Amino acid sequence: MKHIKEELDHLLDFLKEIEEVTGQMPMVILESTGHYHTPVIQYLEEQGVLYILLNPIISYQAKKTSLRKVKTDAIDAYQLCVLYYKEDLEPHKIRGI
Repeated sequence: MKHIKEELDHLLDFLKEIEEVTGQMPMVILESTGHYHTPVIQYLEEQGVLYILLNPIISYQAKKTSLRKVKTDAIDAYQLCVLYYKEDLEPHKIRGI
């Protein structure tokens, strides 16, 4: 997805649909990507959505344990979810709060 307001609004709509079904707003998990993740986390913070920002080294090390060396966005997303359930990851804390 592009990091523009319209597409971020679609993401928020999707998260709200999940919340309606489950009764809980899902946690967003993403890798730190230099400055490229900044618009996404700024938007999530403005909307009050909790997120986990992972160091890419942590997710890379977790992926190395997999027997299959396949790289796709879907597999990367799945691996982030597995890492979330295996580890005790905490949501990102905004400084000063």
